[in-house]
This record gives sequence, structure tokens and C-alpha cells, in this order.
Amino acid sequence: MMLEAYCEGRLNLFKPYWKRTVALIEPKLVLKWADENLATGEMTASIHERYATLYAVANEIMADDDSEWSKMGHIGSKRENTRYIGQFVLVSRYKDGSMNCVVSIDGELLEAGRFQHDLRAKPGTGRRKAYAFYDPNGLYEAMKAEQLQIAETSIRAAAEPAEGTLGEVPWK
Repeated sequence: MMLEAYCEGRLNLFKPYWKRTVALIEPKLVLKWADENLATGEMTASIHERYATLYAVANEIMADDDSEWSKMGHIGSKRENTRYIGQFVLVSRYKDGSMNCVVSIDGELLEAGRFQHDLRAKPGTGRRKAYAFYDPNGLYEAMKAEQLQIAETSIRAAAEPAEGTLGEVPWK
């Protein structure tokens, strides 16, 4: 799974501020890693409790007959070969095709909206198969409104003749 963050300036979906690839694995492996870090003192008990809570949620999801799978993953840096303690995801998929994603970042839970499947995604194109947004400030809707306004202005400008008067003299 790829996580992308857009934090600066205008929203440009082709240039994220940062992005991380998260390998989705069995929830018990994430909890095992958290247990080991708690035992070595690298993780506090309150952070470990967050891991345990989302692990329990993952098990509840899997107990549901409509659930297909539930996975967790660590957020980290591949380049630095590190996992950021307290930053992880819980992703679940249901038999009807719907998905849920919760990102835990230092105790704050961010829940992505409804996943949308990209109908143009084909192997080898590099397009996402599915995507979802967590957009509390409405940046995506503002970007879409701006694109629509620019398109409407361009249509109006093309329909009007490029003529006017400069002083008393008409020009084109």
C-alpha cells in the first residue's frame, strides 16, 4: 500500500510532499514486533496499547462473515531501514469489494474515506488500482472546483471575440 501526504501549497496529485510504501502483513506479526519493542524499552506502554487496540479491531473484523481479509503494516523509511514507532496502518477488505483504512500516527487515528477503484488501471501503467482520501480541509474538492472554474473561464473567453476599443479606435 502506498501512503501519500500533500501538505504544502496547492494540491498537485502528481507531487506528494512525502510518500511511504507500507507492506500489509498479518496483524499478529505487527503486534509481535510491538511486544518486542515494549520488552526492550524502545516503546512506551501507551504506544503499545494502541497497537494492541488495533490488533483487537483487526481480529473483530476477521470474525465478521462479510470480511475477506484484515492486514496491518508499519510506516517507516526503506532508505533508513527503520520503522517509526507509533505509526502503522490497519486495512481491511470485505467480500463486496469495499475497503477500510485507518492510519495511526502518534496516537491520532486518520480514517480514509471510501475507496474508489480506478477503471483505467491496467498492469504496467503505474496507475493505482484503488485510492481513498483523508482530506479534513477539503483540498481535493477545492482543487476540482478550481479546475472547473478555469475550464468555464476558458470556454467563455473562446466564445467572446477578441476585440475592443483603445480610446476611440476599435482593435482586434
